[in-house]
Amino acid sequence: MCGIYGYIGEHSAAQIIVKGLRSLEYRGYDSAGIAVIDNVGNINISKFGEHKSSIDKLTKSIKDNKFNGNIGIGHTRWATHGEISKNNSHPHSDSDNTVAIVHNGIIENYLEIKQKLECLGIRFSSQTDSEIIANYLSYEIKKGENLLKAVSKLKKVIRGNSSILAISISNPEEIIGIRLGNAGGIVVGLDDNATYISSDLSALLPRTNKILYLENQEIIKISNRNYKLYNSDLEEIDRSPQKIEVDKYDVDKGEYPHYMIKEINEQPNSIQSSIAGRINFSSNTVILPEIDNKEINISEFNRIIFTGMGTSLHAAMYGAYIFENILGIASSAENSSELRYRNPVIDDKTLLIAITQSGETADTLSAIEHFKNKSCKVISIVESFGTEASRISDSTIRIKAGQEIGVAATKTLTSTMVTLIQLALFFNLDLNKSVGNTISSLIKDISILPSSISEVLNCETEIKKLGNSMSGYSNILYLGRGINISTALEGALKMKEIAYLHAEGYPAGEMKHGVNALLGSKMPTILIIPDDELFEKNLGTINEVKARGSKTLVITDSNSKDLRTLSDDLIVVPKINNLLSPILFIIALQIIAYHTAISLNLDPDKPRNLAKTVTVE
Repeated sequence: MCGIYGYIGEHSAAQIIVKGLRSLEYRGYDSAGIAVIDNVGNINISKFGEHKSSIDKLTKSIKDNKFNGNIGIGHTRWATHGEISKNNSHPHSDSDNTVAIVHNGIIENYLEIKQKLECLGIRFSSQTDSEIIANYLSYEIKKGENLLKAVSKLKKVIRGNSSILAISISNPEEIIGIRLGNAGGIVVGLDDNATYISSDLSALLPRTNKILYLENQEIIKISNRNYKLYNSDLEEIDRSPQKIEVDKYDVDKGEYPHYMIKEINEQPNSIQSSIAGRINFSSNTVILPEIDNKEINISEFNRIIFTGMGTSLHAAMYGAYIFENILGIASSAENSSELRYRNPVIDDKTLLIAITQSGETADTLSAIEHFKNKSCKVISIVESFGTEASRISDSTIRIKAGQEIGVAATKTLTSTMVTLIQLALFFNLDLNKSVGNTISSLIKDISILPSSISEVLNCETEIKKLGNSMSGYSNILYLGRGINISTALEGALKMKEIAYLHAEGYPAGEMKHGVNALLGSKMPTILIIPDDELFEKNLGTINEVKARGSKTLVITDSNSKDLRTLSDDLIVVPKINNLLSPILFIIALQIIAYHTAISLNLDPDKPRNLAKTVTVE
């Protein structure tokens, strides 16, 4: 959840670290801070726990000469333990200010450790679990250990997933990092004059593409221009850095007021990027070089489980529907946090498809590891290669959406959906199934999907009015059937995430089983109604909703006169293959949620209590 960043080199560390933290702010923006060892060997700390203004205040504070050192660490926080305040902000130091640390993760046994340290006379100034790390390291150093050795002892002391960076006045020319479990990554960047360390690759790429990843139970000691990598027993590991070739993302908002609306409008391009080089529209074939038939042979599986969290779970539900429809293989979608604990009945004929845009979602990584331990094959769907998910899966497919800054997923969702369709079509050919009219029609409509999305975006002015009207309500109901149950759930999630309104997504068939009790003039209903075989059933649902006094907003690809008569408000998107139409419906729902938030004077890029990457349970 949190972002960590470190630097050692020839230049002033403070400015470089703060710039790195800005790149990591999507991981958490409750607080921000840095610790720098100055030119006389003292640790100087500046930190702010003032939510979204923290980094701006931090930037002003480091102009002081005491932040002139060339080694330091920084942190941007998503609060898990303790309120949002300066005391609970990172970096944390020991009471003598001889050690400073930044931490991403959760220490499950921190109360037990804290009590032991308090018995030794050590006092604490925060409510966090992280502060115990600084005090424990200081305790070990006072006993005669160096910083590297002290950090290595953490693996036997703390429980839970953690990534930690530490500096000390006893070893003033080095930063020590350790990764324990799946609490987000630690990535080291190297160039000729400096060494960088971060929780995310994207924060390093402006500086260098010479990269080294830490694996679980590994420790790194970095100094200017070099590094040493160790296992948990401090045995040196010989691993060379790799050169990462990645897209150059445009992370400026440009003419847009927020990243979210910019990323919504980027979806024609992100979808085009996702299909480029993969689909041959002349021969109706799909090429996915990432899938090795010897490694993943679809004919060997009789069951497919899709997993993810949040928006990725909704993509998983969509994927399960698509795969059953196209391949005829039993497919289901499960929440990663539940899947990893319930000990599902699986075997080597079960394929797991794990969806994690960041590639670092803790629950999803744990689900992958569980399946790997059961000798199951795993495909991960991610934005970037080199993430933890891609390293522990059998195959990885990039969605190629480009970097997404807004916390609420928009273009990464629709690119994931298109990637899943392509994977299903690829496997369909792999099973030597004929390319009938249904598949040919689907592939043809994929080719026009970017232009169809553009048509939806051109209706933003009209959709904006509906978003503004939603801001007057406290409760909203979203209904869908079949493939669009996940569409309804995603629409409700977006409204909760950025407009802070109570929104519920339900299968339309559930209405008579309890949901009708909620209906009335204070709860508008948004219905997703495609022009498909369930169209007449959905007309009946509108009548049910209206009979109970609820306002109806219908999103459809039908030009039915009955629909226009029944609905209070109507959004008509272009007609496209029914397996693709949820993408267009979702984009309309994204725009509604965005403008609802704006009407309520909320910042959709930084919703309260949320972070872009969830690296803790």
